[in-house]
Amino acid sequence: MRNVVPRVALARRSRNLLLGSVLIFLLGAVAIVIAFFMHTVPLVVPANPNYGLYVAARSGVMVLGVALLLLAAIAAIRALTWKQDNALAEAIGDALLDFLDERYVYIRNVSRSALGYIDAVLVGPPGVLVFRITQRSGVFYNEGARWMKQRDKGSWRTLRWSPTKEVVVDVEKVRQFLEARSLPDVPVFGVIVFTEEEPATLVTTDQPVVPVLQPHELSYGLEDTYFSKKDRIDQLTANKTATLLYG
Repeated sequence: MRNVVPRVALARRSRNLLLGSVLIFLLGAVAIVIAFFMHTVPLVVPANPNYGLYVAARSGVMVLGVALLLLAAIAAIRALTWKQDNALAEAIGDALLDFLDERYVYIRNVSRSALGYIDAVLVGPPGVLVFRITQRSGVFYNEGARWMKQRDKGSWRTLRWSPTKEVVVDVEKVRQFLEARSLPDVPVFGVIVFTEEEPATLVTTDQPVVPVLQPHELSYGLEDTYFSKKDRIDQLTANKTATLLYG
């Protein structure tokens, strides 16, 4: 199995976002200069009946300029902090290496405009497996898509966070992505992986929407889902799918 990350594509997207932030900054700076000019050199005198509209337009241009500067700052920070890899996903890939052969490609840190961010995907003859990987620790209970966590005193609290809902959204995005690229028959599955082993993390499930596993369970925990049929697509289709997701 190949355990890969699209470093070149990620670096290119980071660079493009940084260039975009520079352009937005320049537009914001121009807008602010125009607003100051309109304030310093009034183009409409107060006696003019349209003076109120002029003041409103001047204020609007100033607000637009400030907003663009803030947007540029956010975009620049995002570009400079863009993750080039995912250590958790890499560790899961290393665990998969123990039992998967060269027909499989594990792509971590997937980040495409049409998909958003996905922790990792596994592509092989059974299809595509979308990973939601979390380092959270504690005692969890998962029923369907609902998640609960045990408090220190033994009581339970319902979590707003649902890795199930997150991975289901990612699975649907991947399906739509492949369908739009003439690969509608590639099956897509999902899995949630808690990287912390027992006793740091203990997860109990009841009819989960997608499998919930820990690293040591990966070799057998997907036998009823992703690995239940190991030849759903031919190798040529698997390779094409991996290339598209790699970016």
